[in-house]
Amino acid sequence: AILCNEISEIFFISAMPRALLLFGLLCVQHGESLCLPDAVVPLSRKNLVNNGESYPVGLWPGSWSAATLVTKLAKILIEEKLGFNVAENGPGVDTLSGFYALMGCATPNSLADRGCSKDAVTHNHANLEGWTYSYANTWDYLQAAYPSIAPVNLGNSGYYGSVTMYVASTISSNSYANEGLALSYYRNYNVSWHTPWTYFTGLEAVDRKHLAPCNQTRFYSSSEDMKLYRELTNDADGVAQLPDGTWHAVCPDGFFWLPPGCRSNTSHCIPFFTGGTGWNIEEWMQKSTIWNMPIAVAVAVNWTMFTQLPLMHESSFYWWTPDPTFLELRPQAIVYPFNDEAAWSLGDKRTENYLQSIDKYVSKDLTLLAPNVQELIANFRIDLKALNFMLLENKVTGETMEDTACKWLKDHPGSWEAWLPDDTKCFPGFGLYSTETNTFVPNRQNFSSVVCIACESGRFSKQFNDDKGVTFTCEFCPTGTSQPSGASLSCEPCSAGEYQDEEGSPSCKRCQIGDYQNERGSSTCESCPSGSRTLGLGSVAISDCGCQEGDIDVGEGNLSCVTCSSGLACPPMSSVQSLKSGAAGLGDAYVPELKQGFFSTVSQPLEVYKCGKAIQCPGGPPGSCAGGLSGIPCAECPEGMTWSGGECKQCQDFQRAMWVLSLFAVFGFLTMAYYLLTSKVSGKATILFTTSLAMGMAVTTLQSVGIISMMTVKWPVDLKGIFGWLQIFILDIDSFGFTCLAGSTTSLRYIGSVVFFPVALIWILASYFLSQLLPTSRRWEWAKTLSLMGQFMQVGFSTMSTIALAPLMCYTHPNGQQSILKYPNVICGDPAHTAMLVAGSLLLSVGSCGFVALCTYAAVKVPVWSSREEHKRVQSARFLLFRFRLDIWWYGVPLLIRGPLLSLPIVLATDAPPVQVICVAVVLMMFLCLQAVMWPWKVPLINLLDCWLGFCIILRPGTELASKVALRLSPGRGYSMENG
Repeated sequence: AILCNEISEIFFISAMPRALLLFGLLCVQHGESLCLPDAVVPLSRKNLVNNGESYPVGLWPGSWSAATLVTKLAKILIEEKLGFNVAENGPGVDTLSGFYALMGCATPNSLADRGCSKDAVTHNHANLEGWTYSYANTWDYLQAAYPSIAPVNLGNSGYYGSVTMYVASTISSNSYANEGLALSYYRNYNVSWHTPWTYFTGLEAVDRKHLAPCNQTRFYSSSEDMKLYRELTNDADGVAQLPDGTWHAVCPDGFFWLPPGCRSNTSHCIPFFTGGTGWNIEEWMQKSTIWNMPIAVAVAVNWTMFTQLPLMHESSFYWWTPDPTFLELRPQAIVYPFNDEAAWSLGDKRTENYLQSIDKYVSKDLTLLAPNVQELIANFRIDLKALNFMLLENKVTGETMEDTACKWLKDHPGSWEAWLPDDTKCFPGFGLYSTETNTFVPNRQNFSSVVCIACESGRFSKQFNDDKGVTFTCEFCPTGTSQPSGASLSCEPCSAGEYQDEEGSPSCKRCQIGDYQNERGSSTCESCPSGSRTLGLGSVAISDCGCQEGDIDVGEGNLSCVTCSSGLACPPMSSVQSLKSGAAGLGDAYVPELKQGFFSTVSQPLEVYKCGKAIQCPGGPPGSCAGGLSGIPCAECPEGMTWSGGECKQCQDFQRAMWVLSLFAVFGFLTMAYYLLTSKVSGKATILFTTSLAMGMAVTTLQSVGIISMMTVKWPVDLKGIFGWLQIFILDIDSFGFTCLAGSTTSLRYIGSVVFFPVALIWILASYFLSQLLPTSRRWEWAKTLSLMGQFMQVGFSTMSTIALAPLMCYTHPNGQQSILKYPNVICGDPAHTAMLVAGSLLLSVGSCGFVALCTYAAVKVPVWSSREEHKRVQSARFLLFRFRLDIWWYGVPLLIRGPLLSLPIVLATDAPPVQVICVAVVLMMFLCLQAVMWPWKVPLINLLDCWLGFCIILRPGTELASKVALRLSPGRGYSMENG
């Protein structure tokens, strides 16, 4: 057999003559070098091939017996059943060396330098016994630092390792037979209840030469553990503190540490032996004291004595499994409370030590180099009972580990045959595939030529179990999932924002605009609430849904879109929250805001008001007003301030003084007007008459323009400033600091403008009565006084009518409410509006309508009065007649109502600017035509100036129409040129 093995090895190394080959085949036919029947002979075995390099499967066993044994089991199966050459490397000094060996590190056993490289190629491919839990931190580090070469854990090898306190089965059997005391249970060692020491050797029987002195072990070198023992047990006599602050265990005889349970009587102590420098001594000290056990702890002087002391004395001892050292004692572990992992992490070891999974590992590249070898190792599972049986047999017989492994494999084929790979036994990531139909198949029955291949994109490897065992099939990815790469164990759920409504897809679809999906693995997308949409594809939450452009979300937590009212600029994804805050998570382009000229409050941001003047409302977030304005909608300055130059400014004393002086000047002018406007009138137009008439017409025209400027028409920017100044002619004087005199209450200011006209008339009457105190030549005549009053009313009639109609000019806000056009801060229907409406109605009915009625009466009666020579009466109507030709004496009445007619469209169609324009144009055209036909003014030039549109019928001498006009101008028609 030795000769055949040597020849096989030589032939493997170099090409030999055919005779030598035949000799090798003759050797293996006799089975002298093989273990299993039908084994693959050495000459038929193959190497791994990697990038042109060929080498055997490398096994890295640990240096302990159990690791060596399981490695021999794997070696025989890989060689003789899978047909690979195997090299046993190592051995490794511990589990860590196995990690580094499988990574291709050059010196895996070296603590100083493992010799690792991230691009290393390893010749070590499997390690079948490792204590992963004890080196979990290192394992995690290697997986993170060397992801391309880090070893792969194939799971448990079929048994678990434990490290704890043991007693020989003979001791436990005796105690149980004598008094039913199970010494495999920690509570039966409690000295308060039992006398367990009667079944153990006393301390005096232990030769101290076999023990290490306490001061040479961890009893003295592990200061922190001793200090923690003192804190956990409160045992002040079991440990002591040195002057340098370090702690050590107290050993009365220098060799045994005694627990409180037998410290006062050492004959009750049970010896416990551990090895090394004091393996886990802090654990046994804590358990002995906390559970009141008489366990005296000592450390063997060396490894040999550690293995002999439990055989020499009836004692408890430290041991781990699997290991053959004490198997002949059939030791039993002492059972403690179930492991408390959290307490152990803090150093509290009163509970049972945790069981550790004994795992097997392979190199990262083995799945590509020899997947069936990896499958064999993955399937390798042997129970602890069988492993201990082999270890004990090996110890008793003294045979080699390989012989022991071979014998077990021969005797127990049913235990390992299931480990062997099968062509139809697919690895995870692979599936059954028919080479005849070239399709993946769901099972291995009823199909011929079935092999395993990697699952393609759109499929995943699914475990399948039948009478032949476990294998894998390649299934289509279900809806809601995809798989872009092959050889996958599962399909990836579609990410949020994606879906897949078809099976077997390599990728997911993105949700369309208007849809979203906030869950993974969905086959459909959710639709955004009605009236909303998303900005793009692949939205991941309902929060990605937002209102369409022109709508705004008013829901609090639930999306609810409503149409934005006029005055709001609502980009896509608008919401009330972003309107209030002026910011949006998507950026400034998605922030809704008020347009310039509109206003809303912070508390009710969607209740939009249209401002009277666009400059006063800059737009933007709710509550924004320009220049310090306040109120709704930005139409009031705070008390003591006035609107000037585009902002609210503090009222100055000189402004109040100027208004007071202006009022005095107005009333003073009314008094002077008596003397200026009551001179004798002739049938001819003098220069003074023409000048005053032109000035009067200019004032009337400016009043008309002021009324026209009130129209709710978007005037060109250049006209707005001009119109602002012309509105003084209709007493719109708030922008001229009138609030400094009249206060900030709008209704009171309006009533003040209403009472101006009756107050002026009263002033004229008062002046008349006061003049009666003057000399006769200076006294006012009653007829002339009435004419002055009529002249005042005539000049201010358009203004008075406009003021009277102002409360009726209510324009509509986007929110449905209405404000007075001239006073936007007054909401129509409010008490302030009611007060203004009463005042305006009185002015309209008594002032405007009453004056028109009086003028109409006078126009009708003037010819009668003139024919009767009632000169005083004619003189009282002088203001109505003196500007016109005698045959068109009545023209003052229709001319009087031009102002109210211009204001009336604004009242009736406040919210319809086109209607206002048409109506005003009709009124102006009507008066233009009337002017052109009648040619009423005494001065022909004035008639030309009064043609607004720049054309009129110019009467020339000799025409038929001119003859008719001359006839009307001739005397003898009942008019007195001299008297009226």
